[in-house]
Order: sequence, then C-alpha cells, then structure tokens
Amino acid sequence: MNLSCQSPVLSPAIPEKELLGPLKDMAQEVVTASAYLEGRIAPDTARSLGEKLRYLNSYYSNLIEGHKTLLPEIEQALLKKFAEDDSRRYAQELCAAHVEVEREFMAALDENPPDNICGLDYLGSIHRRFYERLPEHHRYTHHSGGFTGIHVHPGRMRDANVSVDQGQTTHGPDVKELPQKLAEFAALYNPSNFHGDEKLIAAAAAHHRLTWLHPFRDGNGRVARLFISFYLSAININKSNLWSINRGFSRKKNWYMINLQSADSPDKKSNGFDQEIFADFCAFFLESCLEQIAFMDKLLDFKRVDARIDGYINERGKHLGAESPIDPRSGRLLKALFSQGKIPRGEAGAIMNMDAYSDRQIRRVVSQLIKEGLVESDSHRAPLRIGLPMKVLRHYFPALFDPSVMGETYLHDGEEA
Repeated sequence: MNLSCQSPVLSPAIPEKELLGPLKDMAQEVVTASAYLEGRIAPDTARSLGEKLRYLNSYYSNLIEGHKTLLPEIEQALLKKFAEDDSRRYAQELCAAHVEVEREFMAALDENPPDNICGLDYLGSIHRRFYERLPEHHRYTHHSGGFTGIHVHPGRMRDANVSVDQGQTTHGPDVKELPQKLAEFAALYNPSNFHGDEKLIAAAAAHHRLTWLHPFRDGNGRVARLFISFYLSAININKSNLWSINRGFSRKKNWYMINLQSADSPDKKSNGFDQEIFADFCAFFLESCLEQIAFMDKLLDFKRVDARIDGYINERGKHLGAESPIDPRSGRLLKALFSQGKIPRGEAGAIMNMDAYSDRQIRRVVSQLIKEGLVESDSHRAPLRIGLPMKVLRHYFPALFDPSVMGETYLHDGEEA
C-alpha cells in the first residue's frame, strides 16, 4: 500500500519541541495538586468518597453520550432494580456497567497490573466486561433512533469502517489497518516509555488517539473514558478517585467534542496529525484536570465539611420535628471520622462527650448511625469509618451532588426521610 494512502501515523506520541514546554508546566501542576488533595484526605474517607465518585464518573460519561440517569437511579440499577421504560432501563444498565467495570479494573490495577495498559487485550477486556453486564438484547449498536440489528461483539475489533458525519468521510483508520494501528498505539503509549510529568501528557494524548482509532463497533467513547481513568491510576494519579475527569469533559462537552474532533486533523506537511491542534487537545485535557482538582480541594475543606455535617445533624434534630431524629452529639463523631478516616469503637463515647453515660447509651447512638449508613464497621468490635449513603451526599457535598445529578424529587424525598 502506498504510504500516502495510509491513515496518519500516531507518532510522535506527545507534542514536541516548543509545544511541549507549556504542557509540561501544566502537567506538573496537575501532578502536584492531585497528590496534595489525595495526601490530605484520610485513606478510609477517600475510599468511601471515591466509591461515590464512581457514580458521578458513570453519570457524566452517560451524559456525554446523551443519556441522563440520576444517581439514585444508578444506585437502584446496581441493586438490579430497573425502570419499566426500556430506554430508561438501558441507560441505567449502561451506568451500572460503568460503575462495576471501573470498580473491578481499579482493584485489579493494584492486585495484578497488566504488562501494558494500552495493549489490545486490555482494551478489549474493558469493552468485553462492560457489555457482558448488559442483557443480550441490549448488546447491539445503538443510536438516537434506537437499537440496530448489528451485534456489538464484546471485546472484538470492529470489522467495518465507521463514519461520524453520515458517511461523508471515514473516521479513524481503515478497518484493514486497524490491527496495525492498535499495535502501534500499544507500543507508543505504554506508560513505561515516559518519565515524570510526560506520563500525564501521554495520558492526554492517548485519550485522543484511542477515540480516533475507534476500535470497536460501539461503546468507544465509554471505553476511552474508562481507559483514561485506569491510565491515570496506573501512573499514580488520582488513584483514590477523588476528582472526576468525566465531570470536566461533560461540563464543557462542546469544547471536549470540538477539541477531540479537531485533533483528528492531519498535518499537510507530513503523514501524521497536526501537532498544534494535538497540543491544544492535550492542554484542554490538563486544564480540565486542574479545574476538577481545584473544585474538589475547595469542596473538601475540613471546616466547610464540618459545617455541612452540623447542618445535616441540625436538620435531623428532634426540635425540628424530624421523624427519626439523630442525637446532636453524633455530629462530633461524624466529623472526626471524616477527618481521621477510622476510629477505635471504644473512643466514640469520649469523642461525643458522653463519658458520663453508660456503654449501652453510647452503643445506642452508634448503632443508629450504623443502621442508617452514616457510620460503617466490619463487625461489632471493629473500628468505625465514615459512611456516605445517598441521602447525605447533597448535604455534605452540595456543589458536587446537586439537583442536576440527584434529582429534585429525590431531594424532596430525602428531606422527608
């Protein structure tokens, strides 16, 4: 095949020369800010909050694809409780699959990391595990008009060319070149090829390259956004999942899509991609990271969280006629658990200033908190940890779990509970 007829080469892996310097500065900011955020949140608290951010990652990835599924609906889907309407059920299934795959693969990165996170086997396993979680009749390509008769074939490379402009042009490499291009991608973007802040720039670049490659019949955007979370974790960035890149992409969806599509532009002087536009996408990616880290850093300020916990306890006060009031001293324990991560069960009474009370009275207060999910513990003697049930998210983190993701109806119901 004549080289001029081939798809653009993927190299260089990251922008070069004068385009690289500003990106390295931004990448270093991201690495430093993300590490600082993770470092100041207790590990057990980070795990609890990170689990709830999986719901948000799923919500925003789904929203980018045109589906709006509220967090309470995602929680219900994870419990295998679905809406009767088929379109709503399908959206719930997609969100639940995202949460479960993200949870599974993040755990595996710590326990049994892959040789190369960019390899086709790994990418295919993300796609396969995602679609295996959908019922068979939903494993077909889908567009605004509904399902087609084309099976997704979970984990398998596409076997036809694709277009995103009603067939006017081919998107990504020709299907005959796809195996070669995916091998090129795996070799080029293996994290071990990069050092320092260039690992993060490579993550940004790999996100674009993977969306352009369009390896599968359907679900490519979802897989690319899952993949980037795994890539970041593999290079020790946001391992606790304390900020959501999907939130950044979704809140600037038009710019996200424009930057992705613009970065597809070929370089007229070579057989590669336009490097300036490529660098623009990397900059957009890094800016999105910085914005989300700064947002979460402010949201998780301990004084602000303490005040919000106090506000929630006050709303649940007997003096306001709450149906199931919480002992006002509980707030001291919840704040201590959030800041410290976990506390020996025997210290709960002292933290709540209940030294003068019997063990039975202290246990009664703690038992109510555990029953409601506000506190967690592995056994009746194990240390206590902060719990973050759905009903408290909008109280503790109102700017993150706002009505747009929680739903007005749910907020009203939550106030009555």
